[in-house]
Amino acid sequence: MARVAYALLAVGLLAAAPALAQTGPIGAAGRWTIDLKASRFNEALTGPAPTAAEVDITKDDGKSLAWTLIEEDEAGLAALQFADAPLDGTPVKAVVNTQIVEITVRREGRNAITAVTTNKTGRKQSMRVWLSDPDTLRVEQDVDGIPGPPDQSLTFRRVR
Repeated sequence: MARVAYALLAVGLLAAAPALAQTGPIGAAGRWTIDLKASRFNEALTGPAPTAAEVDITKDDGKSLAWTLIEEDEAGLAALQFADAPLDGTPVKAVVNTQIVEITVRREGRNAITAVTTNKTGRKQSMRVWLSDPDTLRVEQDVDGIPGPPDQSLTFRRVR
């Protein structure tokens, strides 16, 4: 679960403040690929860094986000995630690899979200996801639940 949770697209990502009347799309719809050189991985927590990752955000209507994450490593498919979550923090089910997890997503300002995933054992991971510019999606992932700097920082570039 740790490897995939930083997808989001996670969107999967912090305990955020209310959206404060933020409406409209975040601006993240489209296909994104990971920039491995601009990303920082914590292999001790998540295993080997991927060789490639792609996020396809298919819904960004200001009320919810839907995405698919596919991550590859040397052996092939390393991680897979599907989710469709409202931006108000309502818990919904998502798929991470072959597990069903609970995810909550909250809007954090105009073009950012915080997502938290919880699996059946109660393990939580959080991600803050935001657009640093129209073609760069940033993800800060907390895998271990210990306060401090993010465990991983990922950068995705817009493909379309």
